[in-house]
Amino acid sequence: MKKQILILGIVIFAFVLTAFTVFKKDIKDVAPTQITITETEDVIYGPKEHDPIIKNEVFEDFIYEIGTRFMPIKKSVVINAKKLKDVYDIETLNSMKTLQAVRLLKVVNDRQQDLNLAGTTTTFTTEQLNYLQTLGYGDNIVFRTEFIDNYSGAYNYSTPHHTIVPDVQAQYSEGFNALKTYFKNETETVRQDVDPKQLKAGKLYFTVTKTGEIENIHLDHSSNYPKVDRQLIKLLKDLPSTWTPAKDENGNTVDQELVISFGLMGC
Repeated sequence: MKKQILILGIVIFAFVLTAFTVFKKDIKDVAPTQITITETEDVIYGPKEHDPIIKNEVFEDFIYEIGTRFMPIKKSVVINAKKLKDVYDIETLNSMKTLQAVRLLKVVNDRQQDLNLAGTTTTFTTEQLNYLQTLGYGDNIVFRTEFIDNYSGAYNYSTPHHTIVPDVQAQYSEGFNALKTYFKNETETVRQDVDPKQLKAGKLYFTVTKTGEIENIHLDHSSNYPKVDRQLIKLLKDLPSTWTPAKDENGNTVDQELVISFGLMGC
């Protein structure tokens, strides 16, 4: 019995040894796989079926304001003013506990010029009244007041900026909202890829003459994008509708200068 078991073990061992030799031979006969490496930059990927198509973006927060340079104030109001309350808002006047000074400043090329015309009461001085009589349409003036604040008890000041305008201002026949829409729609192409970080507050001045014509178009501040500036100038020259000229206190037509503010909101 032991002899039979020994013989069976020898046979199994011989079978295993033979199988291993054949398997090893098969491995040697198989050629190694050739791997081709493609550099990343040589691969061109097309858009996937559901990937969004990237288009040039149009900066939508383009600000258009059409009107006077600063807050409008009628010339008839200014030349007939005797006291501060005639040209000042009531809320600011009520906030003044003690008035210290009233100064007149003129704004030229966006710079304030102190006229050295100071008063200490709410009634304008003779020199101030005389100066107010000299102001014409389009002039920019600041009524600067210095006072002790009624609420905080501290020193404070107020500097409302005004542009002198006719009693009836020039009007676009389709309305200013339509004019803003026109400028926005017709500048969409040139506003593609405008970088808000590079954009500046542009200002385009023009005059509506007493006959309703557009003259004296000039760019005072660039938006920092010349193609946008040029397009606005072109659009202003080729307006689809007309202007009604401004009128003075006697009903006579007069010239009025207006400004288009565009690009980023600025002063």
